[in-house]
Amino acid sequence: MNWKKSCRAAGLIAAMTFSLVGCNTEASYSPQEIIEQALQESREPLTYYGEYTLDMGELGGKAQVKEWVKNSNRRIEMKGDNDEHVITVKTDSELISYDVTQHTAYKMAYPQGELDGLQSPREEVQLVFNLVKDTHDIKISGEEKVAGRDTYKIVAKAKKSDSLFGDIEAWIDKKTWLTLKMKSDNAGNQMITEYSKINVGEKIDDQQFMLDLPKDVTIQEISGEDTSELISLDEAKQQLEKFLMVPQTNGLTIDKISMVKGLEDRLEYSFDIGLDGELAFFVTIFKADDSIAEIGPILTEKEIDIRGQKGTVMDDKNFRSIAWQENGYQYSIVGENPELTIEDLVSYAKEMELVQ
Repeated sequence: MNWKKSCRAAGLIAAMTFSLVGCNTEASYSPQEIIEQALQESREPLTYYGEYTLDMGELGGKAQVKEWVKNSNRRIEMKGDNDEHVITVKTDSELISYDVTQHTAYKMAYPQGELDGLQSPREEVQLVFNLVKDTHDIKISGEEKVAGRDTYKIVAKAKKSDSLFGDIEAWIDKKTWLTLKMKSDNAGNQMITEYSKINVGEKIDDQQFMLDLPKDVTIQEISGEDTSELISLDEAKQQLEKFLMVPQTNGLTIDKISMVKGLEDRLEYSFDIGLDGELAFFVTIFKADDSIAEIGPILTEKEIDIRGQKGTVMDDKNFRSIAWQENGYQYSIVGENPELTIEDLVSYAKEMELVQ
């Protein structure tokens, strides 16, 4: 498993599939009632130890995972193909991810309790249900045992083959509402997560959530705060030197420009573009590099010609974007107004002019 090359695709798939945690209940309920019941049953935090297999198919290979959960604390140990070994510990004030093989670690501190919502099944279910309720048919498909526990099987089947979210199957523990198995199909790649062991209520020592890193480990501190910086158009021109920009014509305006340090301290620029007083789309720009070029279309992305360059497009009711490289820069245009079509975004890209 090559975690670095697969992180973009795997991250998107994981966000899609794991977010369906808890969307199950009795067979007499409608899909809406399934969600409501799951939200009701998932309010109390659980303490448990579990072991599961994560199979990301051709995009990322397989990994064996051990998981300890106690209130807002979580520890995950993941061992993948080719000796990859990553330990991640989250508490109510800090997150540490330690790559044992690479001898590196990422550490992020944040105000106490700020990330509690990231693990909330209630928030995750609400988000995903709103995304798939119009694009999928959701039904209860029976009862099965997973890891020796009784589960309800829920199937969310995409109505169209090119949906951003592919078909999803989830097996939900009847008593705890934990998702013990998840299967998703996206753009021909199948991802399966399945628990082989789950011990609910197991006594877990708080020491499990204290990760002592070796002294010679390279640690990168990541700020949990918004580090973007608002800049003027003149500053953007000075820093980017020669780049493409959407002209402020036909009701289009540049409402805000922000700059942030991305991967490996790469400067990324974001232009919020308004249309008749409302945010229409935003354009991101950063210097292109080989690692970006190596990653082709993923999930429902398709290749498209943009300004005479080979680019990609993602066209879904809930998310529309185009991306391409030109003259040493990586450009993306992401729609914010749901009324804008991909054709609209491509048209705006064609109108972009070189400034310096």
